[in-house]
Amino acid sequence: MVDLSPAAVERAQRSIKAAPVFAEHADIIAAQTPELASDDVLVAVVDADFAFTGTWVVARAEVVARVPELEGTGWAMVCSHKSDAEQIRYRAGEMSSLAAKRIEMIARVRAKEEFRSASPGGSTDGD
Repeated sequence: MVDLSPAAVERAQRSIKAAPVFAEHADIIAAQTPELASDDVLVAVVDADFAFTGTWVVARAEVVARVPELEGTGWAMVCSHKSDAEQIRYRAGEMSSLAAKRIEMIARVRAKEEFRSASPGGSTDGD
């Protein structure tokens, strides 16, 4: 089930604010990727206060465990060997765009649910 809560909307709004921080630091992030070993990735982190907190080299095998630990209540972007600044800026733009689409989707679903509950008979059959 999709999270339609106000917290989900707030998280998406905050993601839109975090995305430009990755873009602003794209050159710093990209400069570190050529040195990565083939079995490592670079994890860039923006904290909950929208500050770039740095990058960490993480073994690919540990990504699932380490990324949530590193991002905490903020955001992480995982970059592979030779990711360039333009790719990082593009991904930051995509992050923002997807968050905006998430907000729009939540609003549409909520409006549809409100309409159904306000209609006589309140259909919930998925129409």
